[in-house]
Amino acid sequence: MRSTRAPRSPRGSHSSPLPALPREYATAIAHTPPLTSAEESLLLARVTTGTAAARTLAAVAVTPALRARLEADVADARAAKERLVLANLHLVPAVAKSWVGHLPYADLVQEGSLGLVRAVESYSPERGSFSGYARRWVRRSVARAVAASGTAASTWAPEAPLGTPVALGRIRQALSHLDALEARVLELRFGLVDGMSRSLDEISRRLGVTRERVSQILEGALAHMRQVFEPAGSVMA
Repeated sequence: MRSTRAPRSPRGSHSSPLPALPREYATAIAHTPPLTSAEESLLLARVTTGTAAARTLAAVAVTPALRARLEADVADARAAKERLVLANLHLVPAVAKSWVGHLPYADLVQEGSLGLVRAVESYSPERGSFSGYARRWVRRSVARAVAASGTAASTWAPEAPLGTPVALGRIRQALSHLDALEARVLELRFGLVDGMSRSLDEISRRLGVTRERVSQILEGALAHMRQVFEPAGSVMA
């Protein structure tokens, strides 16, 4: 079984220019003021209160008056989470740039953002500073995405052999075993036609389906490709 360990992030900054961040993302970073320690502590306390309120609402029957108060706490926590995420959004590109080349930059940023949200939701004071905890979660989320994508792709289309006629011929043959949508998703994701890999969001917009659906199609297509390539073993190893 192949290892799912992610490749180590390169040391130092990436030498080539990075793609621009989505406009809304860059604007949010530029226009969100940093938090003071007191403001951050207050926001984290509001998140904790809202989390407890949500658990109470899910676990027991409460009076209408108490329900209204608990629902207000949940809503307040949601606003606090959003403020914490926005104030720490700058952490994501700083981590994602170390993994450029493993996945499209837009995907790295999106995965890092999901890690940041998870950090906000799971933080507790005993875990140390929030910024350090958030950075670890961003890094973990990006690394896991790189590991999952790299392991899946390398079982049938490692970068080095793609330029050989034998490899390209076998890939075209394997694509013929997929339905049209699966083949198109693979072509866009790995740049099999024009050499330009696309992020899941780009493919979603181009094909008019949700990002989640693109991910499902990609997973199924990769599974089918592995079935086609496995018998040949050494050619694509």
